[in-house]
Amino acid sequence: MKKALFSLIFIFTGIFSYSMEKSELINEGIYQIQMGNYWRGKEYLEDYLTLEEDIEAYLYLIEADKKLGNLNRADSVASTASKKYPEDTRPLYERVLIRKLMADNEKTGWKKNKYNKEYYEMFEKYLAKTKYTDSDKIFQLGSIYFKNNLYEKANNIFVKEKNHDERNIFGAATTYRFLGEYRKAALLYGKILQVNPDFYEAYLGRGVSYQLLGDYGRAAKDFEICLEYKKNINIYVGLANMYINMERYNSAKEILEKAQKDYPGSQNIKRLLIEVYSKIER
Repeated sequence: MKKALFSLIFIFTGIFSYSMEKSELINEGIYQIQMGNYWRGKEYLEDYLTLEEDIEAYLYLIEADKKLGNLNRADSVASTASKKYPEDTRPLYERVLIRKLMADNEKTGWKKNKYNKEYYEMFEKYLAKTKYTDSDKIFQLGSIYFKNNLYEKANNIFVKEKNHDERNIFGAATTYRFLGEYRKAALLYGKILQVNPDFYEAYLGRGVSYQLLGDYGRAAKDFEICLEYKKNINIYVGLANMYINMERYNSAKEILEKAQKDYPGSQNIKRLLIEVYSKIER
């Protein structure tokens, strides 16, 4: 009896939805999905799409299927939407997110690797389709590659930044530095500082780049500026080493004594101080 009653309710709902105006169908479908009634919302939107095409209806259908765990169905709807609306990049980005969900649902194995590979490929396809104007997404994918030590891939993404987004210019500079392209790195760090002289991390990155190029004077200057913004034991040590390399032992002594006050337990600072004292006494 309960099963029969449920069937009647389902049939009645379907008949009712067909009797609604098109605008009512899409509005009710979106509303139901926003309220978490995904199955009900899907019914309204699927009925609507038999009468009229609408990108928003497709996008909400994709969202409903994602929430219901129907990832293959969501991907199919997103693929259809991409073909029907080739200029709209949103369905393609939905396919990117769906691949990530698919990969996350797999603990290990070839399927996880397959979905991860497709995720990266589709993400890059999305960025290319947007002509690399989506700075947030550039930063997102570039950061993922960087965290996975894929510095060349990360650099290839960051350098395509079109909107002068500081995060992506910084990402390009840092990946150049990790790839051994120190001059390119220093130039890009400098480009950031021309626009935003308070971006202290860029002083640090450029200082390290100059250090690796053997330009200790410029490196020391950047480390000095960086310390004005933030005290950090590694910057103290880096600056002291630059002074030592330039045989400015009194400057090294002064900065290390300041560092020792801030980091009294540091053996590295203690060792460097002993080295500097011995050079000054000679």
